[in-house]
Amino acid sequence: MSTDQTAQRIRQLMVENLTYSGSWSEVDEDYPLLAKHVIDSLGMLKLVSLIEEEFDVEIDDDDVVPDNWKTIRHVAALVDSKRSESS
Repeated sequence: MSTDQTAQRIRQLMVENLTYSGSWSEVDEDYPLLAKHVIDSLGMLKLVSLIEEEFDVEIDDDDVVPDNWKTIRHVAALVDSKRSESS
């Protein structure tokens, strides 16, 4: 799975499982998730759980830092790095 495919699946997980007061149509791979309040701390924890289940990876506490969650592209890069570590 390419990073673009990972990003698309992460976006889909977010749309299906998270509550966002804005328009999901605005949220692309480079949309600022934290700055635009797409995800908050609780949303991030839920997303971590969804990602771990969907991609069969473990997101460490050290990975739950703002730099890894700025955009869907950042999250996808984190997921891809975790998948490459486990293979």
